[in-house]
Amino acid sequence: MKTADLILRLTAHDLRCRCLGSMLGFAWSFVQPFVMTVILWFVFALVANANAMRGVPFVAWLLAGMSVWSFFSEALSQATSVFCEYAFMARKVNFQLAVLPLVKIFAALAVHLVFLLIVAVVLLLNHVAISWSWPAVAYYLFATVALLAGLSYITASMHVFLRDVGQMVNVALQFGFWITPVFWDFGMPPLQAHPVLVFILRLNPVVYLVEGYRNSLLFDAPFAAGLWETIYFWAVTAAIAAAGSLIFRKLRPQFADVL
Repeated sequence: MKTADLILRLTAHDLRCRCLGSMLGFAWSFVQPFVMTVILWFVFALVANANAMRGVPFVAWLLAGMSVWSFFSEALSQATSVFCEYAFMARKVNFQLAVLPLVKIFAALAVHLVFLLIVAVVLLLNHVAISWSWPAVAYYLFATVALLAGLSYITASMHVFLRDVGQMVNVALQFGFWITPVFWDFGMPPLQAHPVLVFILRLNPVVYLVEGYRNSLLFDAPFAAGLWETIYFWAVTAAIAAAGSLIFRKLRPQFADVL
């Protein structure tokens, strides 16, 4: 079986498994990020009386950033435990084990595409017009998948030998949510007074993705990030991909013994 066909079959199987034994099934995958968005919107827009962000309604601004973060966190969390989940396949000598992290990423991507439709509806309801820059989201989707692929090979390979890695990833994602500009912006006055802190926070490659989504969906400036920011993101992504490939190849021969 070709690799692409194998990934598609396993992705479809993974999505079907999510629907088993649950009334809402597939819907639960994007209910959680949507509920989290509503909670943040209630806290910051209604309770804290947050103003529109750069002329855009706060809920639209928040949802644009939340969409890519929910995809990133869901995919990485699911991919980290994939080798243990499919342990029976890891024992097969001829099975293409390398496709499994990609299966989880593409399953999360399918959910994300549905969530993007919800985002589009919310944007239109908040008078954000459809723009020529919306298709640029496809570029940032590709960039997100590329970053996730490298990270997932690292975390999934290590998780086979150290199950605490799954918990570590979940803690890191919780921490990452608060240091990534999902519900805050670099243009806020408190941050402008601390340029060193801003520089450190921008080292996070997910910043490139969150701002890319917002610039594409809300501000008609899909490639507003400078050349150096783009080079930095792809350099970090390439380094992570190389590390992920090396770690997977080194640890793969021992998977069957451990699992």
